Amino acid sequence: MIGTRLKKLRKDKNLTQAELSLRLSISRSSLSLYEINKREPDCETINKIADFFEVSLDYLYGRSSDSFNSKKRFMNISASLTEKEKKLLEIFNKIKDETLQDKIITKLEGYVDGLIDMNDGEETG
Repeated sequence: MIGTRLKKLRKDKNLTQAELSLRLSISRSSLSLYEINKREPDCETINKIADFFEVSLDYLYGRSSDSFNSKKRFMNISASLTEKEKKLLEIFNKIKDETLQDKIITKLEGYVDGLIDMNDGEETG
């Protein structure tokens, strides 16, 4: 699976095997063997590949069809949050128990809906 994904990623970036092997500091013949699934890259090389293409290891190993690196996705989402949203997430992250998280979400949704309804009543009344 790694070979198929690696070849697709390389072609998507319009790189030759020679160009990619130079950038990864591996031999072209090794890259060729990876791409035809005749050889598996070692841990260091697979990490270099994931970093270069900004994909997850799960994607390279075929465990995920999502090629977008989750860390990069988180950073993109995090950058778009307001300070208030970040503060709310910071508070919520203090709660480690998932059952408690679910209870708090349910109560918070009810509380917020009540505040919105109350506010709407004040505006119309």
